[in-house]
This record gives sequence, structure tokens and C-alpha cells, in this order.
Amino acid sequence: MPDHAQETMLLAASWAKAYQLTGVNLSCSPDLSKLITSHGSQVHGKLKTKLFPLVEVMFGFHSSQSKSAIKKNQSLVEALKEGMNFAFKVPLIQKIINTMWFANKHDKDIMFPEHFKPFPYPTLALVLTAIKCCIDEWATGKQGDISFTTQEYHLVYEAYLKCLQDFDNATKDVGVLQVICARIYKASHIHSSASALTTESQCKLSAWIVATTIQEHHKGSMTEDESN
Repeated sequence: MPDHAQETMLLAASWAKAYQLTGVNLSCSPDLSKLITSHGSQVHGKLKTKLFPLVEVMFGFHSSQSKSAIKKNQSLVEALKEGMNFAFKVPLIQKIINTMWFANKHDKDIMFPEHFKPFPYPTLALVLTAIKCCIDEWATGKQGDISFTTQEYHLVYEAYLKCLQDFDNATKDVGVLQVICARIYKASHIHSSASALTTESQCKLSAWIVATTIQEHHKGSMTEDESN
């Protein structure tokens, strides 16, 4: 969720990259610049529209006028926002990423994997920010309407992006966040019904599944021994 200055920098970099790849040197007029940068707000609106019903269902909010339901919704908002607990709701995050960017094998995110493999931290931060916006709409206990705009949520986005970067630095020795983002991309790629990534990737994924299964088996055995 870049601000205007960041959008201008991104546009200039993208324009230079396009010239480098195509050799076509077009003048970037103010009207053309506005047309391109306005796409960002369209993405924000589309993301929030797709997220709203998922947040309501997967978090368990209830559209009701009863006092008990309103109180429950308010408590749920507080619980989810406490320590960013909602950020650990992996099924929701994966589902909205699948729906938003990997709906089918023709999505640009599949066609241009160099930009989405592994899933980029800034885009993950945008997803977390949009989820927070949807949660904020339930703050009164009744679902309201809050605009998901740069003006309202830019600082939140920057804070979440910094959290991700700090977490990445803190776990760099084991690469936790890098692995998570790689798995997000793989799961989204499968969801899109696109062709297999590579034989090598499939082998690595199979090995990971085997290792995880063995690890869970050992944990289960230890739990049984402790209970006995």
C-alpha cells in the first residue's frame, strides 16, 4: 500500500524496465501516470470485497441485532487484534491469496512467477492490512463500512511490513518466513491448476511431506507415552 511518492518511484522503475525489455520509448504523460497508479486503489477495493465474506465466516462474526451477538463480536475483534492473533489464521490468508491472485492458470501471477515466487513480503503485508480493515468494521459489534484506502491504512501497512522484515531478520538462520512464503506460492500454484512447477520442486515437496509426517508421528508417539 504505497503512498503517492512511492507510487511515483514504482511507476518510474516499471517504465524503465518496460523500455529495457521492449525497446519502445514512450512518453509517460500525467494522464497516463494517473491511469496506471489508480490501479492500486482498484486492487485495494477488490481485495477487501473478496475478504469481507471470508472474514465474517472464518472468524465467526454474526450479523445480528441481539445484545449477546454484538458483545460477542466486540470481544472477538479485541481477541483477534491482540498481538496480531489474526495473522496466524493461515487458512484465511491462503484462501484470499488463492482467490485474489491465483484463481486460475491464466492469472498474471502464474504467468509471471518471477514477481510472486516466493510470495512477496509487501503483498503479504497488504493482505494482513486488508484483514485488519475487515476486522475493524466489526469494532462496534455490528458490521460497518470502512474504506480500505492508502490514507487510512498506509501506516498500518508499513508497520506490518516492518514486522515481517523484523521477523525475517530474527529467524534468518532458519529462514522461517522465506519457507512460509515459498509454501504459500506452491499452494496457490496448485490451486490455480497450473502445470507442475518442476520435477525438482515436486521431489522436494514430497520429501518435505515425508519428513513432516515422520515428525508428527514421533510427536504422537511421545504424547501417548506421556499419557501412559
